[in-house]
Amino acid sequence: MSSDVPAAPKKSVLPGVALGFSIASLCLICLWPVGLVLSIIAMVKTGKPGQQGRGLAIAALIISVGSIFFSGIMAAIAIPNFIRFQARAKQAECKVNLKSIYISAKGQLAEEQPLGSLTDLGFAPEPGNRYAYVLSLPDSFVPVSERFTAVDATEIQAALDNAGVAPGVQGECPECILTAACVGNVDNDDTLDVWSISTAERTDAEGKAIAPGEVFNHVNDGEE
Repeated sequence: MSSDVPAAPKKSVLPGVALGFSIASLCLICLWPVGLVLSIIAMVKTGKPGQQGRGLAIAALIISVGSIFFSGIMAAIAIPNFIRFQARAKQAECKVNLKSIYISAKGQLAEEQPLGSLTDLGFAPEPGNRYAYVLSLPDSFVPVSERFTAVDATEIQAALDNAGVAPGVQGECPECILTAACVGNVDNDDTLDVWSISTAERTDAEGKAIAPGEVFNHVNDGEE
């Protein structure tokens, strides 16, 4: 007398490993290809008769595919934010240097000295300046460093005109008004970033007051 006892299903650790990598890929995006490949292999292996772990393999495959879409969503959010962060870091150069020009101008006005040029103000940016600094074109301006794409005087003047900025010294010193500007390209597109500062109170395009010594952004290349 004999009886046929069905063979016990074979267990495999592969579905569990695939599921582990798939879950880990939600945190470490670089692991999703590993999780996806292991999930596919586990699906094939558990599809054979006498194999266990089909449910784990399906779960691993679903999570692996989902992590691809998840990483795409995260990239769509993170990349623009990173670009804006980079732009703000680059713009810090301009803001610091314009503030330096303003402080020098106020010091010379307090001593009743004329404001002739950026050189007279003792202004010289750190090497590798990304922005051009303008008091008047073409007589008093500091061009962009050779490390970056050149911005010629014609482009600078056009950007200033479009932004409604007129750098220079107006009136007789020490009652004169100085307005300085910086122009640069922070993201290598066709738009130029334009900032200015003045020793007098101004108003922006919407009529809001701009205090003396306030560095004002007329065109934000980081958001264009």
